[in-house]
Amino acid sequence: MGAWGSGPFENDDALDAVDALVDGSFALDDLRAALQSDYLEAPEGSVALALAEVALATLGRIDPPAELDEVDIRLLATQLDDAAYELILRAAERAVQADGSELYELWEDAGDDELVEWRTAAVTSVEALRAAIAE
Repeated sequence: MGAWGSGPFENDDALDAVDALVDGSFALDDLRAALQSDYLEAPEGSVALALAEVALATLGRIDPPAELDEVDIRLLATQLDDAAYELILRAAERAVQADGSELYELWEDAGDDELVEWRTAAVTSVEALRAAIAE
């Protein structure tokens, strides 16, 4: 069984995205393609929420989480532009919506308390990223 938790880096898909950031192989193309559908699958939703945290760190809004210790945040910040931040925000917003998000459905199936725990943290990150982009 893979990793599964309510934090943005507590699942295999998010951890794989961090590994790709570390080795330089990560690209936003998969996330962009996922947003073409009306339904966001759980892997892309998980990655979007992890990337929201990455974006907040590159924008200096939060200290980089321990999961990003091996990521050169300053270098990554030079590689992300406004379009990338907007893409990450749109995907993260979709991930936390009841309609059209497999990740939301999985947390909903886990139970009310688990859904609230996950969604509260995720929405806080989404709102922080929205505010950072708006400035």
